[in-house]
This record gives sequence, structure tokens and C-alpha cells, in this order.
Amino acid sequence: MTDSLWPKLRLKADTEENLIEAYRQVYLDTYVYDEQGNRRVFTDWTGASIIFAAGAFDHAFSKAKNYCLGTCVHDGGFDHERARRILWIAEVLAASAGTIHRYTQSKKDSRGRDRKRRTYVVVDESYVVVLDDPRKPDKPFTFVTAIAANPSYVQTEIKQKAFLAEVKKGG
Repeated sequence: MTDSLWPKLRLKADTEENLIEAYRQVYLDTYVYDEQGNRRVFTDWTGASIIFAAGAFDHAFSKAKNYCLGTCVHDGGFDHERARRILWIAEVLAASAGTIHRYTQSKKDSRGRDRKRRTYVVVDESYVVVLDDPRKPDKPFTFVTAIAANPSYVQTEIKQKAFLAEVKKGG
């Protein structure tokens, strides 16, 4: 019996660099490109289209020494725990299990511009998936990051600063 809604992916490699590259390849194959090299487009349970950029891997699967400040500075190296949950992102978008809260919010990006965001919080896991809203209505959302957040972060950075748009029971 697992302690989580979904299994964690535990890859092995001879070196840390090879391990990072193995997880990067899983990310690219699962989220960015299909077998023919075409860009994948995901759809969440609301019907929203979502794309994943190849370059988002480094941000999404690295540590921020103080992510509670929300500075977007990832200065702590590769995050093994985030990477082990790499396949959870698709499960969250599909609402395959658990209780998921979908929030909307505006947040400053690294250049100081306001960005609208869609944030999914898996209540059972304290797991968060973040997407940037499209700049134009006919474009897809863009994946930003996914983290296992501590409850205080969920409370102070999401629940207090965002609007709860929907609660979805998965499964």
C-alpha cells in the first residue's frame, strides 16, 4: 500500500548528472514531445489546453532555498523529491484521484509584470501544480512548476492570495 495517491518515480543512474538527464528525458517524453517529435498539448478536466516548455524542467525540478518568499530564484540545485513526483502532474490535470482545489490569482513575474495563474492544489498531498494563463484567449496555459508544499505555504501563498474557482473530487 502506498502512502500517496500516485506512485513516485525512482530512477537510478551512475552520476547525479546522468540522473538529472534521465528525469529530464521523462519530462520531455511525457509532457513536451510525442513519439513523432510533435508538441504535446494536454487538456485538464475543465477543457483548458496546456503546453509544457522544454526549458521549464530546470525551474520546475530545482530547489529554491526559500520558496515561501516566492522570489522565483531557484538556487538550491536539483530537487529529487520534486522529480520523483514528475508523473503526478498529468494525474493532477486529469483529476484522477484525491480532492483538488483550482485557484486563480495574479502574481508578479521575475520581470515585475502581473501574470494570471491557475494553481491546482491536491489537498490530500499538499501538492501544487502552477500554470501561467495564456496572454491571448485562444492560446494554451503554460506549465510553470509543481511542488510538494508545506501546509503553511498553501495557506499563506495560495489560499489567502488566490480565488478558489473550483473543487474537484478525482477518481
